Amino acid sequence: MQLWQDGVVALLAAIGLASLVWTAVRAVLFAGPERRREIGLVLPAQGDGERLEEQLRFLAGLRQERGLSGRALLVDCGLTEEGRKLAHLLTEKYRWVVLCGKDEAADFLTG
Repeated sequence: MQLWQDGVVALLAAIGLASLVWTAVRAVLFAGPERRREIGLVLPAQGDGERLEEQLRFLAGLRQERGLSGRALLVDCGLTEEGRKLAHLLTEKYRWVVLCGKDEAADFLTG
């Protein structure tokens, strides 16, 4: 019985030691300034833009949570007048969102 208990204690000690070593290695390897990752996103907008606000709110949370940066491009693929108004309001609310037409989308993506 004593041998079994000694084995369990040795196993737990080895796991604890490995955890401490891994923590030290991570601190050395991943030290330095945190890098921000940049993403680009293209969202087709059509109709009244029913789900645009929901999608952009989700993206804003994701940007904040994951430390992402970059732009979202709303491409007008047949927005109604009400949809255009909503899209303009969203571009004012979220400064990282740009609204453009189908023909202008390639210009934004290439440079």
